Amino acid sequence: MYGLIVFISTLVSLARLPGPAIGTLWAEDGGIFVNDVLKNAGLRNIFSPYQGYLHVVPRGVAWLVVKVIPVEGWAIAVSVAACLIVGAVAALVFHCSSALSQNVWVRLGFAAVPVLVAVSPEEALGNLANLHWYFLYLAPWLLLKRPRTWAEGTVLTVAALLVGLTEIQTAMFVPLFLYRLRDKRMWGPRLALLVGVGAQAFTTLSFPRENPAAPPVNWLSVVYGWFIDGPSAVVFGTAGQISRVVVRFGWVPVALAAALFLAAFVLILVRGGIRERVAACALLGGSVITACAAVALNFRDFLDYAHFDAAGWAGLHLGRYAMAPSMLLLALIPLLGEVLGRTARAASISVLAVLLLVYFFPMSVGREFGPIWADHLEQARTACQAQDAGPVAMVPIAPVDWPIKGVNVPCHILK
Repeated sequence: MYGLIVFISTLVSLARLPGPAIGTLWAEDGGIFVNDVLKNAGLRNIFSPYQGYLHVVPRGVAWLVVKVIPVEGWAIAVSVAACLIVGAVAALVFHCSSALSQNVWVRLGFAAVPVLVAVSPEEALGNLANLHWYFLYLAPWLLLKRPRTWAEGTVLTVAALLVGLTEIQTAMFVPLFLYRLRDKRMWGPRLALLVGVGAQAFTTLSFPRENPAAPPVNWLSVVYGWFIDGPSAVVFGTAGQISRVVVRFGWVPVALAAALFLAAFVLILVRGGIRERVAACALLGGSVITACAAVALNFRDFLDYAHFDAAGWAGLHLGRYAMAPSMLLLALIPLLGEVLGRTARAASISVLAVLLLVYFFPMSVGREFGPIWADHLEQARTACQAQDAGPVAMVPIAPVDWPIKGVNVPCHILK
């Protein structure tokens, strides 16, 4: 069952990306992770900090790709590996959600969220740089599941360690440790996550993130950030749709979208048991915290929603910052169905399926127009064969306006 979930999820994820995007390296994947492997081939490189944080899983995958895959296939291998990891996240969520439900359809609903969430193809799907958003969705599930066997506990513990070593924001789920605090079987994943978060904290204190000059944070826009990246991203699906709704009808539709999820949360608290209430608080709280933190810590004029006019809304971007807020909110839908019973369960899965499938085909993907790795690799080969060739040749990556323009591939690899 788990292998089938991974396989189907990987294929579905790849199907959401146009061919050129699969064959294009994205931003940090090429500019940071692959470049660093080429500079320092040692495996210890996976613990190198970048922008104040550890990125162990992305760096580890990049190291493996460079070491195992011929240079012609690096871009495709990275895309496939990233989608495969999303499939693994789906399988782990399916497994861990047995802590809340024994119904296969409800558990498949939880597992389908990271694979089909509307906003993922724009920036997050199929690249290593944004795997950490999927890990944020996985983190609470790892902390809610009680391992029954030594093997299961080992798998969940290793997964929790890798999650913590890749995403510092998983620290917000540490309060979940209080749930069944005395159950020793649940402490393997919890301690592993704590080790990962501790390593992240040490890294960010030792190698602080570089923050370019930015205007003072508008805290009203921070609050608006959740409404945009959470409920609106789920219900309206695209930046264009959100902007048209707000320009034409104001904030009423946005508030109504949020009210639906808040009502679901309240119903779960009223009708659910302790485990459902704990899960609902983790999901909604995680959604709010990640959305607001993304705006507050990365504040720029394009995130100052409170001051947007029609032109500002027309330029709205719904990208990676909407990933975790919308995924965590979506999980409330099957959870509500589980709490309310058989009829509501079927209705909730139907609603979830509509919300996920109606936005299956994205309006745009950040790297759908290349630059395609294989095409530019031939140009790099030609440059390496010139008499005045240097030791490396640059192969461009997406987006074209990113500060690092490409991967510096050694000519001895290309010849």
